[in-house]
Amino acid sequence: MTSVTYCTILSSNYLPKALAQADSLRRHEDGASLTILFIDIADDADLPVLEGVESLGTASLGIPERTLLNLVMGYDLVEFATAVKPLLLKLLLGRTEQVFYLDPDTYLTSPMEELSGALESSVGGILLTPHFLHPTGEGWSKNEGHLLTVGVFNLGFCGVDRRALDFLDWWWGHLRDECLYDPLSGLFVDQKWMDIGATLWRASSLRHSGYNIGVTNLPERPLAQDSDGFYNSANGERVRLFHFHAFDANTPETLSARFEHSRADMGDEAAILALCKEYADLVLGFERQLPPARDYPYWKDSRGRRISRQMRRAYRIGALSGPLPSPFDPADAVAYEAWRRRAWRPVAKAILGDTAKGVRVILPEEYDRVRERFPGAIGRLRSRFSGGVGMWR
Repeated sequence: MTSVTYCTILSSNYLPKALAQADSLRRHEDGASLTILFIDIADDADLPVLEGVESLGTASLGIPERTLLNLVMGYDLVEFATAVKPLLLKLLLGRTEQVFYLDPDTYLTSPMEELSGALESSVGGILLTPHFLHPTGEGWSKNEGHLLTVGVFNLGFCGVDRRALDFLDWWWGHLRDECLYDPLSGLFVDQKWMDIGATLWRASSLRHSGYNIGVTNLPERPLAQDSDGFYNSANGERVRLFHFHAFDANTPETLSARFEHSRADMGDEAAILALCKEYADLVLGFERQLPPARDYPYWKDSRGRRISRQMRRAYRIGALSGPLPSPFDPADAVAYEAWRRRAWRPVAKAILGDTAKGVRVILPEEYDRVRERFPGAIGRLRSRFSGGVGMWR
């Protein structure tokens, strides 16, 4: 029998959602457990002990401490959490044959009986779920054009086996430096890289409509409910994995706090509400059981000051010239403060670089005319204000 591991990555504030996911795994996958990587906990001694859950800290990933501190400074929370995904998958493949990653806000509603066979039949040992399985229609909150920004595949789910080890090394090679939310540069954390990797490494698309369902693709997978649970009323396929993206358990009548949607276009309103309430009750139950989550420790420096996104960008640019003092190491506090006071130049560099990219995208003809008229000046500006990405190598 194939050994299978399910895993997720989160900061501690998402733990109630992950415990709801773990509960659904136990119920629908023969008591399967969930492995959780906590990106805000390094020392194993600080990890929570949870029933039916294996807890891992960032030390388990094998990243040198200084490199880890650079990563959590140069990336925000979401960027860092998605960047280390290939490292976790590779770690777990050292002890199991198949690994399936599930975003912490995904929830099982029936056994995922297709997964192991689908991964085994894939050519490259990689299994992915596209955002859409069919052309989008009018009135959708998100459509095919949206994929040009976020990528073809929703990486709230992916599966790999040991044939994918070289792919995971390639993926980490990019995510180590370039797991950025930077639409002007064509980057959307880990997802846009998968558009390339899926072709290079012969990934397979899971065509079952019951996986990774969420607010953006419900119009093609209208939800219904019968005595056996939830299913897609368009084709009868059972719902396996639902993605509660931007869901607030305190307002279960609202499927997503971020995306506009109309329940009438997404199936049986009573079925959607029943699923939302089932999930919300579990999440709120775990919230009541757990102590309040601590703040993400890398939002602030060692002196308690919030680190802005612009400062993180400046740090990335500055580190291209050599090692910088860490904002999170008290021993570096004086040196970091001195760098921070000088950081207005790299901060301005990052902002002007983004502005230049925006002008080039929004006003391409005007940009080209200026470039033709003042080639020397444009070259100097490009050299001065373009930031590299290879700071962690």
